[in-house]
Amino acid sequence: MRVFFSSIFFLLSSVSLSAQALFNNNGADIYVKDGAFMIVKTNSVYNNTSGGSGVFDNAGTVVVEGYVQNDGIINASSDTIRLSGDWINNGSYAGSNSWVEMNGGTQQITGSAVTTFNNLNLLGGNSVKRQTINAVTSGLLALNDAELATDVNEMLVTNTNPNAITRNSGFVSSAGSGKLSRNTASISAYLYPTGSPSYNNPPSIFRPVEFTPVNSSTNTYGAMVVKGDATFDGYDVSVMDNILCIVNPNFYHRLYQTNGNDASALRMFFNPSTDGDWTDEAHWDLPNRWNDLGTASLGSGLGFSSVSVTGVSDFQPEPFALARKKFTVDAGADVNITLGQSTTFNPTISAANVSTVNWLPDFALSCDNCQQPVASPTLTTRYTITVTDDAGCVVSDSLLVTVTSPELLIPTAFSPNGDGINDKFRVMNRDLVKFRLQVYNRWGEKVFETTDFTSGWDGVFRGVEQEMGVYVWTCDYMLQGQTKATVAKGNVTLMR
Repeated sequence: MRVFFSSIFFLLSSVSLSAQALFNNNGADIYVKDGAFMIVKTNSVYNNTSGGSGVFDNAGTVVVEGYVQNDGIINASSDTIRLSGDWINNGSYAGSNSWVEMNGGTQQITGSAVTTFNNLNLLGGNSVKRQTINAVTSGLLALNDAELATDVNEMLVTNTNPNAITRNSGFVSSAGSGKLSRNTASISAYLYPTGSPSYNNPPSIFRPVEFTPVNSSTNTYGAMVVKGDATFDGYDVSVMDNILCIVNPNFYHRLYQTNGNDASALRMFFNPSTDGDWTDEAHWDLPNRWNDLGTASLGSGLGFSSVSVTGVSDFQPEPFALARKKFTVDAGADVNITLGQSTTFNPTISAANVSTVNWLPDFALSCDNCQQPVASPTLTTRYTITVTDDAGCVVSDSLLVTVTSPELLIPTAFSPNGDGINDKFRVMNRDLVKFRLQVYNRWGEKVFETTDFTSGWDGVFRGVEQEMGVYVWTCDYMLQGQTKATVAKGNVTLMR
C-alpha cells in the first residue's frame, strides 16, 4: 500500500501513548511530497516493516512532537524532519540535501544502525543530545547551544569544508574512547569544539582544539577533552622529559588520526584565569612520560589564549596536554674582586613571569631576594641563585666570587730540596694583570727573572745550585681591579 501527502496534514493525539506511536505505517509506503507539511502532535512516528517494505519517502517537512523510529527505509531529499524526542534508527536512512532537526530537551541518537545525517541541526537551547551509537554527518553539523554527548561513541563529520561545524555556545563532549572526528582535505584550520560531559564531573568545561594539516590530502583526525588530572587515568603529570617543567593537571585531550598519515599543526585553547598560564604542549609517549612537542607559539581566539605547535605526526598514544618548559637561568660569569671591592650580579633569566628570586648564602649581599644584588664578600664565596616562575617551575645556577688581597703574597723562605714542599720561590697571587719578579744574590748579581706569575726560582743559577743564605728580590706588579702598578722589594732565605 502507498500513501501520499501533498499538503498540510495534522495527526493529533489527545491521550498519552507511551508505548505506541500515533503514526505507524505498518509496512505501508509513505510519500510526503515537495512542499507538503506533516505534523504529528504530541506523539511519535514509527516506520514499521510489518506487512510491507516500510518505505518513508520525504521531500517535504515532517514535524514530530515525539520520537522517530525507523525499522525500514527513510529516503529524504531536500526535506526536513523535526523531532522533539529520540532519533531511533534500526533500518536505512538516506538523507540527500536534507535536515534532521532535534529541537527537544534531552534527546538521544540511538538504535541499532548507524545514521548518516546530511545536515544535523541541534535545537532546543541549552540542551543535551546524547549518542548511544556512532553517527555520521556528511553536510553541516549545527550545534547551536546544545551539547552533543557522544559518550563512548564517535560523531564523524565527513564534509571536508573547515566550516562544516557551526555553533553558538554548543560543544561536543565524549567519554572513554568517544570522540568528534572530522575529515580534512585542505591546509586550513579545522575547529574541534570539544568540552567535558555535563553529566560527568560537572560543571563541564569547553576547551577546543584546532588541527591544520600540512597538505590537502584526505586525513581524519579526532578529539575529545577530559576534565581533571591525567594522572588519574594513568598519565602521571609529574613524569616528564628533561625539557618540560610542568604538565597541566586541570584537563587534557585525547587526539586521534584514524585515516591518512599527514602531520598537522595543533592549537590548544585555555583560560589563563582558571587553567593557569601555559606556553607549550606535551604528548604522553615513550618511555611512558610526557614529552615536549617542540617550539610553540602563543596566540588567542574564541575568547581564549592558545598554544600552537607544528609537525605533529604521532598520535599514539592519544593523550596530549598543555605544558611549560623549564626556563633557563645564567647567574653570570665568575668574578674576581680585591678585598674591599664590590660587584653587582646581573643574571640572565628566560622566564616570562618570575615569581621569586633567592640568593644563597645570603651574607654580604645588598638583598637576597632581588635579581641584581650588590655583593661585598670578604672571603671567596660561591653564590647560588634560585628562580621560581608563576607556574612553580624552579631553576638554579651559581657563580664564584674570588676575593684576593691587595698585597703581594710572597714567601720569606724556600727550600729547593726536592721534597715537593716549598721547592720554588714564587708569588701566591693569581689575579695579577702585570708581573715581573727579579732575584739577586749578595753581590748584586741577578740570578732569576720571570714575567710568568705561575713560575718561580728553584735555587739554581747557570746550572749550579746556589748556596744557602739571604737573597734580595724586587717585583713590579698590578692586581686585578687596581689602576696602577706597584713595586715591592724584600728578602728571601734559601734553605736546604
